[in-house]
Amino acid sequence: MLITSRENPLIKEVSALIRDKKARKISGLFVVEGARACFEAIKSNAEVIRVFVTNDAEKRYSEYIAPLISQSAETFYISESVAEKIGETKTPQGVFAVCRAAENPPDFEQKGVFVLLSELQDPGNIGTILRTCEAMNVRGVLLCSCADVYSPKVLRSTMGCLFRLPFLTLSSTEEGLAKLHEHGIKTYAAALSNKAKLLPEVSFASKSCIVIGNEGNGLSEKTVANCNETVMIPMPGRAESLNAASAAAILIYSATVQTGI
Repeated sequence: MLITSRENPLIKEVSALIRDKKARKISGLFVVEGARACFEAIKSNAEVIRVFVTNDAEKRYSEYIAPLISQSAETFYISESVAEKIGETKTPQGVFAVCRAAENPPDFEQKGVFVLLSELQDPGNIGTILRTCEAMNVRGVLLCSCADVYSPKVLRSTMGCLFRLPFLTLSSTEEGLAKLHEHGIKTYAAALSNKAKLLPEVSFASKSCIVIGNEGNGLSEKTVANCNETVMIPMPGRAESLNAASAAAILIYSATVQTGI
């Protein structure tokens, strides 16, 4: 069956899931766009409810599409114009997978480095940090009052690591810190402060969590006060501060190398 109408109920549903956070939350579903991204989803055992693909995409990306279709409950073929309506990118590949959201909660009893993101709103920053976390074998990420991790922009920037990295979304930073402290995980607030220790002077515990704040405002004073230590990256150059993703990468790498876990 070829869907050619942009008003088709299934197409409207996919469009809503892509563009509306509320629709994703109510349904518990989200959409992955792009042949490679969809393949990463099934490779990581994500539950694929249905697939939408153009005839051209099926031929062009056959190595990704064949296993995708075989693992999907339903497959629908769509016209190029419908793909353009659904797609978030300028030149959509014509491949979309509707998946069920399923978090993979971290094991807080493990030794190693954890990361808490507090009120981050930039999808690119979130995705970059999550990729760093996976690369550095971070034990888990807590996303507290952050942008929707299942939004198309975040999904694209994670390059598939969201399907493999243990993470938990929480409504407040306070809740996240409480959970970490409950499990004996020492928290390190990244903040520009006269009371902060410079990174080379910090001794990270065997169970550590790097706490990164909002892109514009950083961490609140309350959050910094609730963390065990405050850490600051030395900056001998002229820049007054670092991008959240850059700061996170430096801190995560330093903590991981130092703990050796």
